[in-house]
Parts: sequence; structure tokens; C-alpha cells
Amino acid sequence: MCKQKLAVRVILIVFVLAATSCSSSANKTGKGDIKMEPSVIEVSIGGMSCTGCEETIQNNVGKLKGIRSVKASYTAGNAIIEFFPDKVDTLKIKEAITGSGYAVKKFIIPNRE
Repeated sequence: MCKQKLAVRVILIVFVLAATSCSSSANKTGKGDIKMEPSVIEVSIGGMSCTGCEETIQNNVGKLKGIRSVKASYTAGNAIIEFFPDKVDTLKIKEAITGSGYAVKKFIIPNRE
């Protein structure tokens, strides 16, 4: 009887150790611990004519959840946007720009080296 209790305890301890070690490695590879890198896109924009236009686009796109940075340039006719694709997509970015009264001509993915 004593040997059976000891065997059950050993099995229980082994099970607990296995379960905790598996859950630890699962957390390391789980989505909660993955740090997504931001993506960068250049958006060609029509209709900007001054620094106020730049500010409008920067403010409206910058309000979106998942935007890291926005730098619009009326002279270049574009905006460089850093964003987290798991939080916001390009459709939402386009809607924020067109909702501000400007035209999105195209999205350009810059070369990252």
C-alpha cells in the first residue's frame, strides 16, 4: 500500500513537472510574447498643397490604433507611415486619408535593407 502511494505521488510529480515545462515553452512561442515589427509604407497622396494638409493627414492617420508614426510631405506628395499590420491594415489607412479630403494614388513598399 505504501509503495502504491509513493508510485502515485511520483507519477503526480512527474505530470506536474511536465505540464509546467510545456506551458513555459508554449508561452515563449505563443502570440502573447511575439513582438511584431512595424511595417513601413509610402503612400502617394493627391491634393495636398500646404503644411496644414500635412498636419491633417498626420493627425487623422495618427489617430488609428496601430500607427507608430506618420510623416506627410505636401512637396513630395506622399506620407511615410510606420504601422503594425496586426493592429491596422492599409484599407483603414486609406480611409483615414480619403476621409480627410485627399486622394490616395498608390501604396509603395520601400526597400528595407
